[in-house]
Amino acid sequence: MVDPVLKNALRHLRSVKSQKPSDAGSVEFADWRERIAEALDALACVLVFEEDRVSARAEAAAAREQAAEVRRRYEIGAGEN
Repeated sequence: MVDPVLKNALRHLRSVKSQKPSDAGSVEFADWRERIAEALDALACVLVFEEDRVSARAEAAAAREQAAEVRRRYEIGAGEN
């Protein structure tokens, strides 16, 4: 049986993933990557195995880095106009 807290965290991550914007260079995409990171952090708190927790946290960090990069590129592009 799967712990209900773990089940809810997985459902939330799937729900957030399903909201992926189509434009990977948009602010909306960066916001979505931040929401993915938050969902992964929440999931990491309830995963059973340390290796899985480390992996989820690493994915969250990568999502935040990607969001920051998208925002930087967007700001550079907006500044050129």
